[in-house]
Amino acid sequence: MPNERRVQKPKSSLDPDPLPVRENIIAQNQIPTVWPEGITEALGGVSRKARNEHPETVVDLTALPFVTIDGKDARDFDDAVFCCRADNGFCLDVAIADVSRWVTRDGLLDGAARERGNSVYFPGHVVPMLPELLSNDLCSLNPGKVRFALVCRMNISARGKMQGYEFFEARIRSAARLDYEGVSRFLRAADDQAYDKLPAVRDSLVTLDAVTLRLLDQRRSAGGVTMEFPEAKICYDPKGRIRSIASTPRLEAARLIEECMLAANVCAAETLDKHLPQAIYRCHEAPDPASVRTLGEVYGMFGVKIEGRGHPTGLSFSRALESAKKRDAPLASLQMLMLRCMKQAHYSPTRIPHFALGFKTYTHFTSPIRRYPDLIVHRLLKAVLSGAELSSTVYEASELGAIAEHCSHTERRAETAARELATWLKAEFMRRHVGKTFTGSVSGVTGFGVFVTLDDFPVEGMVHVSELGEHYYAFDERHLMLVARHSGERITLGDSMTIRVAGVQLEEGKIDLTRVLNGGKARNSATGRKRKSGYRTGANGRRRSNSRRQA
Repeated sequence: MPNERRVQKPKSSLDPDPLPVRENIIAQNQIPTVWPEGITEALGGVSRKARNEHPETVVDLTALPFVTIDGKDARDFDDAVFCCRADNGFCLDVAIADVSRWVTRDGLLDGAARERGNSVYFPGHVVPMLPELLSNDLCSLNPGKVRFALVCRMNISARGKMQGYEFFEARIRSAARLDYEGVSRFLRAADDQAYDKLPAVRDSLVTLDAVTLRLLDQRRSAGGVTMEFPEAKICYDPKGRIRSIASTPRLEAARLIEECMLAANVCAAETLDKHLPQAIYRCHEAPDPASVRTLGEVYGMFGVKIEGRGHPTGLSFSRALESAKKRDAPLASLQMLMLRCMKQAHYSPTRIPHFALGFKTYTHFTSPIRRYPDLIVHRLLKAVLSGAELSSTVYEASELGAIAEHCSHTERRAETAARELATWLKAEFMRRHVGKTFTGSVSGVTGFGVFVTLDDFPVEGMVHVSELGEHYYAFDERHLMLVARHSGERITLGDSMTIRVAGVQLEEGKIDLTRVLNGGKARNSATGRKRKSGYRTGANGRRRSNSRRQA
């Protein structure tokens, strides 16, 4: 398995460099980094086409104050939004970069994009799905530049219900390149003066906030799983090592953009389902009943019931989490258990409901610069819009099936690579804290020890069972707890624990902790001792389980 590979790094390095680690991860995960021969000529053809394109063939929306809202380090902007009040509701426009205008089916650029499947993002580095001329220039909705887009215009009621929508090709001009932090500050303080010089943008942001809050309420009531994970705020040094790391609440602007994109994706999926026998859908099947029953037993320890008797809905999952929150249960750990209970989302040529989001029909439409399935969805939507003979313009079912399977694979490949580097970087960061004492909470319990997430950093390490105390601890798998045979002490999810960083196995991304007992004494342990425990790290420094998780 890819996540069982070791990241090769010289053990003797006193100042490890992330660059060779990253390159090795890219190579081991077989992520393509070399463009095929002839790509320069193909890009030259795209440039010539751009100079001769006739803008009068599409709707002109360049007067509307669209904005892009992304992270501060983003370079490719494939979505822009605008919203205004309408009769008894809202008019929401989501404009998506028209990549299909420049990347034609079965051409050299299309073949390269299909092989890569998606862009792969690392700290300070991207392996792009498309060459930079497209991803950062011609397709990117850069501020002040006129760009072609495929627009989803939605009419939404005052309560947030979808009343109608349409797709059309257009030209837009982004009025501003905004970032999550700045927009969130503005939304938190109505008197913020950040956008006083852009009154049209300011009005649109206020309206966007209003409509997306209503969309979120509708989605939650319809049955989506609602989770509340903090985000890791990481600062890197010039070499790409972690300089500081902390947990921060999710930004309001990230929620705003997410709801806009979800709404547009649903509209795209419904359009394809209405007109085509097969397409590309984003699917998430319900979890296995056995996994749900096991999850229910752990939740029951905290007085929380999961409704559904092995066949819950997303809404029953959300209610269980809300109940856990009210009971002051270890919400973060319970959410992670719920994620591991779920199956992994994937692409399919046939429609399957999305369990976690609570949608009967769903696809990916909003990121064609960085995801190949979105590019296919754009082509299919354009075929529907053209009114031409669909049989001659859409993909055969067998090809759609092959694309869906391949892109599901490349997505998992990208996640694995990003996770491996994040795990190494966190381990390298904690290597500077070996010997220091921290407090944390038990975030996982196994037969070979417990995982502890530190209070100071969103980093997780493992305390081997031999480092917990003088007693013998038996593992209660059903209730996820360790029980000391003689003292009766129980260690379970959410328990507070004081630990000391005993060592770091950098090559494997493992952080070894030892428990600090009453009186400040830690268990004697060999710093960095390797244990045959089955401990494997995963996303965000967490261990991996065999259960599928939501993607």
